[in-house]
Amino acid sequence: MRDATVSGVRFSCFVVLAAVAACSVPDHPVVSGSTDDRETDLAISRDRDSTLDAADGSLAALTAEVRRLRVAVEELARSQRETQALAVQVSAQQSRIAQGAERLDALRREVDSATTRSQELEARLAGLSDALPRATEREKRAELEDAIQATKAEQSRIDLELRQTRSREDELSRALQLEEARWNELISHIEHLTQ
Repeated sequence: MRDATVSGVRFSCFVVLAAVAACSVPDHPVVSGSTDDRETDLAISRDRDSTLDAADGSLAALTAEVRRLRVAVEELARSQRETQALAVQVSAQQSRIAQGAERLDALRREVDSATTRSQELEARLAGLSDALPRATEREKRAELEDAIQATKAEQSRIDLELRQTRSREDELSRALQLEEARWNELISHIEHLTQ
């Protein structure tokens, strides 16, 4: 659409310039001495005046077209600046999403590790609890009771750490969803500008 407008303006400029060139006064006008030559000069002068009137109308149309073209170019420049600014924002948003995704993956690995450790402690505690009734020696029994207490304390610590890590995982997951929503909004805005 804009290419057609530019072509139309160029053609209009060419037509106006051709009309002005055709109507311009020669550098060395010929002065005729006869009446017929004067009538011819008068007729040419009238034709030139009517051509100048037409050229004035064409010049006004050309001026209006140039103004419309300037407005279109200014609008295009504004749109390009806005698109470039949005592209920078999209790039920054993508970076935030990537960082958030990396942190979320790291937290999920922590959750998996803590879950595995908790299951191991649970299995160890079950084994120690099963061994306790079979222990007949006082020293062995005291050793098993100490191991059970230490395993329970470790399991409590791991369970607390697991709850905290899951809570951080949930928070980060929600924050990542918000960042992705912002990114989608920016993409929609860019698509709207390019249409």
